[in-house]
Amino acid sequence: MFAVSSARRLVFTFLLALMAITIFSLAGCSKEEVVDPYVYTSLRSVTRGDTLSDLFNFEIEAPELEYVKGDVAIVRDGNLLEFLVGQDLENNYANMAGTLLGVKKTFTPQPTHLVIERIKRNGTVEQDSIPRPTGYTLPKLLRSGAISQELAGAPLPEMGWKIKDFKEAESTYLPEKEGDDLRTVKSAYLNFVHRPRVGLPDSVAANPSAEDYAWYAIGDETSMELVDLTDGAVFMMELLQDQDLPLIGAFTVVSLDGEYQNRKIDHEGLGHLMGSMRMEWFQYANTYVQGYKGE
Repeated sequence: MFAVSSARRLVFTFLLALMAITIFSLAGCSKEEVVDPYVYTSLRSVTRGDTLSDLFNFEIEAPELEYVKGDVAIVRDGNLLEFLVGQDLENNYANMAGTLLGVKKTFTPQPTHLVIERIKRNGTVEQDSIPRPTGYTLPKLLRSGAISQELAGAPLPEMGWKIKDFKEAESTYLPEKEGDDLRTVKSAYLNFVHRPRVGLPDSVAANPSAEDYAWYAIGDETSMELVDLTDGAVFMMELLQDQDLPLIGAFTVVSLDGEYQNRKIDHEGLGHLMGSMRMEWFQYANTYVQGYKGE
């Protein structure tokens, strides 16, 4: 009887030990393996959608930049443009050479762009959970199908300011009758500048604010003020200036100055100011950038 009880106790003790080992093992298995949320791939795979990530988080090698200002940079892949966004990239990006960037593919605001969230160097995370910049501006890119390829070309830079030339410009670029649609033409300017607006009072011109500046497209003898530009267009125009590239696009003359006394003034760096015009769109590489804010 005693031997039977001892045997039962031994079996019971063994079962308890086995149960404890099993519970411990299951507890160990229940711990989830830590998975890096950033999927390593190439920039091309990210932008083409060839690599998938549930959270749109990717890790890429820090790319060479085409242009950077403020929080926004352009990466050029052939004739395609990609936008990279991060805290003060203009001043910080030089320190990112040789790193891996953890980025989030972001769809708003358009166009689709990559926001830097993590920086890793030699396998060690240097910065994580980097705050996304606020209020950054991206250019609005237009599809080629949204661009009229049948616009007439016109030599806007050759516009003259004298009476005969002015009348020719009026008949060519302004509507024939009041209320008619404005005329849009294709043209190109080799020179364009951002400078204090013509006609500022002397007291303002001596210390102009950002609101006192304007963009001017400069032709052979005359210039035109570019009005109602989007902030994104300005970013891209600064890129064109940085690379010494022309302004090629679609322009709509809004007004021409009918006062000969005004037109005959030769403004330093501008020549004779003729009037104002909108830039509907302009080109960079194979990309069309919206220039005019619209209604």
